[in-house]
Amino acid sequence: MAQLRHDSRMFKLVLYGNKEYQNLFSLRLGIKVVFCFIFLSSCAYFNTVYNAKNYYREGKKSVLHDTLKVDSEFFDKAIEKATLTIVKHPECRWVDDVLFIMGASYYYKGDYKRALEKLDFLLANYPESHFYDDGLYYKGLAYYKQQKYGSAIISLREAMESKPYRKKVMSALSYVYYRDGNYASLTDITQQLLQESLNLSRKRDVYRLLAEAQFVQNLYSDALESYNRLLDITRIEEDKRTLKLKIAEIYLELGEYELCRDFLAGEDDVEFKTLLGDLNVEIGEIEKAKEVYVEAAQSHLTDFAAEAYYKLAQLYENEDSLELAIAYYDSSTMRSPYSDYGAEAQKKTDVLNRILTLSNEIENVDRAQFLLAEIYFVDLGEPEKAIEGYQNVYENYPQSVWAPKALYAQLWITKNIIEDDSVAYLLAQNLLIKYPNTEYAMSTQKMLHDNLVTPDSIVEPEQKQELHE
Repeated sequence: MAQLRHDSRMFKLVLYGNKEYQNLFSLRLGIKVVFCFIFLSSCAYFNTVYNAKNYYREGKKSVLHDTLKVDSEFFDKAIEKATLTIVKHPECRWVDDVLFIMGASYYYKGDYKRALEKLDFLLANYPESHFYDDGLYYKGLAYYKQQKYGSAIISLREAMESKPYRKKVMSALSYVYYRDGNYASLTDITQQLLQESLNLSRKRDVYRLLAEAQFVQNLYSDALESYNRLLDITRIEEDKRTLKLKIAEIYLELGEYELCRDFLAGEDDVEFKTLLGDLNVEIGEIEKAKEVYVEAAQSHLTDFAAEAYYKLAQLYENEDSLELAIAYYDSSTMRSPYSDYGAEAQKKTDVLNRILTLSNEIENVDRAQFLLAEIYFVDLGEPEKAIEGYQNVYENYPQSVWAPKALYAQLWITKNIIEDDSVAYLLAQNLLIKYPNTEYAMSTQKMLHDNLVTPDSIVEPEQKQELHE
């Protein structure tokens, strides 16, 4: 109030013509005008920095696991305000702040090249900045996103020297090592991490990476231990279900069928039932497997039902119960025609129907038998069964036009698929003796000439006679 009365008195003296006070007032007014200009400029500059930081904070709300969940304009605005600060106030004390904001914003936008440019400038020119460790961390992440794992490791290891960043950086390094296939370093860093005080979320991430790395390396016993530890600290039912399936898979890989069966006992989930059916197949309990698959096939989850029907069909196909196999393949297709199992079942149905038709052929049996062998080799990928069919043709119908072709087909499979040169050579000699004037004999001669078929031992004349007979 005293100041206000003083200024009011001065204003009156100036207003009524006091020269001395007019000069004094002008001086004070000028100083206040300059001060106001500086203050307003400072406010504008501070507001720009404040806005850059605020936009950056808002942008981070749209980030999940270092990735944008949705497109966000906040990072664009943060970059705009940060750039404005550097252009208009290059000497200000917040340049390192806004450089970091720019680098991190570009990182979250997925522009890793620009992110690295800003972060490198920050690290090179502001080594004392309180954002130095942040810059190293984001630089490591940017290299990781670019799959430049060596550079990522260098930056992250330097950032790990910072105590506040230690656990965060170690977690990031574990992902880098996993993607780089450096499982020894991954094991080392995860073991260090597990000695730290970690929240459940980070601990789950650590065990998951470690378990997956152990599984990839076929270290099934170690992977089993890690997955079980992970299961103990997992709360979400869907995640627990996934882990149980993985554990069951490991039991199967280890050949621990009884342990696997005990582990799966009581599980009503259709996928667990299907896996239990697979287990019974592995241990030879086919009838039990059929019962389990039938239960799984009743599921309202059509894809799993299609899988169960498909596996039932396979069992009956292996037993040569082709009608039942076709019926179950049809059921698989009907339950889920566009699933992998449903689509494959349709193909199998077509093939088995052709087999049934050829098997029931009473005329041109030699041709039918040859075509059956072709189906087993080409469509079903069963070369041993195909050989049986080809052999049936030339042994039971030696005068048939299909006989030399069947013998040559057996020769080709024996040489190229089974890779038994000794038997292939005997078959070649047999073909040349029995069908010397056929195109297949010419092809066989070329094989012998090109040393594609060679004997492991000398074929004696009596052997040739036996083959001829």
